[in-house]
Amino acid sequence: MVDAETHKEVSAAEIGELPLPPYNASSIDEADAPATKKELYSYYAYYAGNNGIGSFQYSNLLFQNLIYQAAFNPDVLPLGSSSCDIDPTAPCHVFWAGGTKPYTSVILIGNGLTFLSQALVFIGVGSLADYGSWNKWVVRGFSVLTWAFEFGFLGIDKPDQWGAAMALYIISAITFWASYVFFNAIFPKLSHDLPEVRNAHVELTSGTISEEEYERRCSMARSKVMNMSYVWNNVGFTICGALSLAALAGLHADESADQNNWGYSVSVAVCTGFWIILAIPWFLWEKTRPGPPLPEGDNYFTLGFKQTWFVLKEAWTLKQTFAYLVAYFLLADGIGTTITLVAIAQTQVVAFSATQNTYLIMVQGASAAVGVFVVYYVQRLTNLSSKAMLQFTNIGCCVVALWGMIGIWTDKAGYHNLWEFWLFNAQFGFTMGAQFSYGQAFMAELVPRGREYMFFSLLGIVSKGSAWIGPIVCSAIVDQNGNQWTAFPFVAALVLVPTIGIFFISVEKSRKECADYLAREAVTLRHVTLKE
Repeated sequence: MVDAETHKEVSAAEIGELPLPPYNASSIDEADAPATKKELYSYYAYYAGNNGIGSFQYSNLLFQNLIYQAAFNPDVLPLGSSSCDIDPTAPCHVFWAGGTKPYTSVILIGNGLTFLSQALVFIGVGSLADYGSWNKWVVRGFSVLTWAFEFGFLGIDKPDQWGAAMALYIISAITFWASYVFFNAIFPKLSHDLPEVRNAHVELTSGTISEEEYERRCSMARSKVMNMSYVWNNVGFTICGALSLAALAGLHADESADQNNWGYSVSVAVCTGFWIILAIPWFLWEKTRPGPPLPEGDNYFTLGFKQTWFVLKEAWTLKQTFAYLVAYFLLADGIGTTITLVAIAQTQVVAFSATQNTYLIMVQGASAAVGVFVVYYVQRLTNLSSKAMLQFTNIGCCVVALWGMIGIWTDKAGYHNLWEFWLFNAQFGFTMGAQFSYGQAFMAELVPRGREYMFFSLLGIVSKGSAWIGPIVCSAIVDQNGNQWTAFPFVAALVLVPTIGIFFISVEKSRKECADYLAREAVTLRHVTLKE
């Protein structure tokens, strides 16, 4: 086979006519050299820094804290004269769009706008990173932007700044999740460059092992990199929480509302500095893993949307991949909204205390580190597939959401009491933490090789950019019923339905579908022709 433009010979494995790995073990150059321990550990280090505690936890908690302090009882005139602290059982509104709206609904709308905006970023940038050698700059660029936005929170600590806090939270969340999603997309390629996988490929080509055994080793390598990354991510999460706790103690954050607000702002900055330090090794030691050259006639401004359109047109041929994307669309929406609902209830119960929230955050981080490692160790002992492990964690997430339903009818349980939030955060790693890890690992089983950025950006869209449905629907449910716990039945259904659907997805069928897709893409977008 030859490329019609360059007349360069192209292997069958490259365009995907055969379900072979995209590496040629007999011809290794610097671009596809095996990953070293230094590079792998620097990957884990970046993950430890990019842990989300500042970007996703403290910035969100600061926004919630300020908007609650600015909120008022709409039944007392003049509007804005009676704070929500006077009667915690009364409605709690803020001024919104010429009227008033429950502050919890505004928080959910903010999350929805964040997720919706991310979709445009993921579509425009995602597939581009699969071409040329500039893919490493995607993560670096979004990382630097996030750092700049997060330091901006140092100027926000007053209740009347809740609008600015909301805007900065939305913008920084977009760039943070972009850096996170595109960094995730690196792990399939990195795992396939591990020495044990390259050695397995040599054994495959020499006939020592079967294709099935080779794929099993590849799957376990991907599972190892993803799970260990998430373990270190949560080690960093816990350490960052400890550093923030020390900063909060030094600021005497519990002494007044003003100091508590300032404590949240400083905590965001502390976590940003922690991330910067741990990102440096990856920026120095990441190896270049270039994709194919940009097709002639295309440019970086339009190719992302063009390839996304091509992928969508080919969706019917990638049945297993897109079935999982649809399932994950619902699953991630349900789990993400569950976490948001629990966070709102938790923040109310701890009276918006930055110190108390930090204790709970640290428990969650420690649970995630331990839980993911334990679940991965169980997989190693039992040789269960990534799909099976994912389903166990999905069922656990469904139970977590169902527990919230109890709170509709009683305040004895269902996320009304402090002990429940200690329990929720302690079990987090065994359900939601491991679910995220195996959700990514299973996606890697269904992705056409060499198109990881494109398909992980689609996963990012359905898991983050399209997760506006849950928050907005829950906002409408809360508005209708006046009880924030009435949203839990909806999110429980969002988790249960896709969990059932995933049982019918076949990895074996997906391998054949991905190989056929790469062949069609090569002819249509890269202009590869067959040489008779």
